[in-house]
Amino acid sequence: MKTNLSDLLATLPEDDVQPELLETDEAQEQLKAIFADLAYRPVPVHSLSRLWTIGELSTQVALAYAWLWARGLLVDAKKKERQAIETNLRVALKMVHRLGYLRGAATKLGQAFGSLPELLPEQVVSTLDMLHAQAPPMHFSLIREVLRGDLGKDPSDLFATFNKEPFAAASIGQVHRATLKSGEDVAVKIQYPGIGRAMQADLRNLMALIFPVRLGKSAAAIRGWVESIRTMLGEETDYVHEAQNIREALALFKPDDGIVVPKVFEEFSSSRVLTMEYLPGKSLDAFLAAHPSQELRDEFGRKINLAWERMYYAHASYSDPHSGNYVFMNDGRLGLLDFGCIQHFTPEEIAVFERGEAYLDGRMTLEQSLLEGGYSESDLADEKYMAPLRRHMAWLTAPAFHDGPFDFGDPEYFQQGIDSLKEMMPKPYPAPPMYFYEFRSIFGIKILCWRLKCRVDMRELRDQERKRRPQKN
Repeated sequence: MKTNLSDLLATLPEDDVQPELLETDEAQEQLKAIFADLAYRPVPVHSLSRLWTIGELSTQVALAYAWLWARGLLVDAKKKERQAIETNLRVALKMVHRLGYLRGAATKLGQAFGSLPELLPEQVVSTLDMLHAQAPPMHFSLIREVLRGDLGKDPSDLFATFNKEPFAAASIGQVHRATLKSGEDVAVKIQYPGIGRAMQADLRNLMALIFPVRLGKSAAAIRGWVESIRTMLGEETDYVHEAQNIREALALFKPDDGIVVPKVFEEFSSSRVLTMEYLPGKSLDAFLAAHPSQELRDEFGRKINLAWERMYYAHASYSDPHSGNYVFMNDGRLGLLDFGCIQHFTPEEIAVFERGEAYLDGRMTLEQSLLEGGYSESDLADEKYMAPLRRHMAWLTAPAFHDGPFDFGDPEYFQQGIDSLKEMMPKPYPAPPMYFYEFRSIFGIKILCWRLKCRVDMRELRDQERKRRPQKN
């Protein structure tokens, strides 16, 4: 039976709404109903249908907040706060429903919103955060056809056991637990049918929507960013490519690093199916719910940064470091889960990397680095233009310049980052294509560390990882 979302939202209580409403049994039942509604829906792959869905969602969100504003003129502060919480939750549920239906790049957008505490309302952030690992899954009857088409057999013939209910679902596919006939516990990641076409449709829509911007001062940079997105989306939907990324990452870590990269079982993998070693452990939310000690928070924070720095100095960036891609294992090790979004630096990008290193080492000023990166003398002379960039760079590099453990949980530091992001976004700063995923990666790590409230000596860690770099001939 098809669920009508408007009927569901109408059942939300009008009184005594609390910020924790999402955690109540009633809210969870509403989410289950939304997920059930989406389970049998294939991914829409045509540009117009996807654009129409996004436009419809945008209109609904705008109307919801316009109505909130109008009602707020007639009530006291306490009731206004209650109405705001209710509206935020309604909006979040609408976004989960529509972005979950679109999947692909649209769901990635929802994931990005769910990673921005302090920038969006609490109810919206907490609801959208589930899209990192608990997005609406597809029914197994749709997923089974991918297994049959790529591996030639039903799951019952391929595996000793196979759980039809996914234990994780995100933007591109969902993950099922299984056991190989040789006895290994595995995680089988299966791509949503048609997701590659859907993501390319989203990219075409994006290009159409930003056409006026593409004619402005930042045109070259935007074209470069869009091309880098196009390339990355193609790689993310190619599980053969991801398997190669995993093999390369495996070679970077030693057992005493305390970082686990899952082994790939190639016999049970294809371009749309990826079978990997299952890594048991807790999600970030479950880890934090157990009230870990500061020492344990710091240790996992160090491992998160170690993993990123190790790959960075191998000229590869772990470009999707959100909470759903980490496993906090009971033995203290950190598991890395998703290697689809790995940015491999080109020779031109390595030159940008080296400029950044020279700036951090004091061998090059910020102005010298910017001039070599495409800024003009007139740009540097415009203090109104340069001041936000200097503040942004100071925020980005503060942990690397700090003596001793840096407190990522400092609310003032995190707020500075949010303010910097708001200040930078409207301005046309030239940047090479690699910066799109590079900034996403760096900001994602900082958000994870902020949530952990960890303290990490980043200067020491960076010095350690620099010494491991392959030396130039």
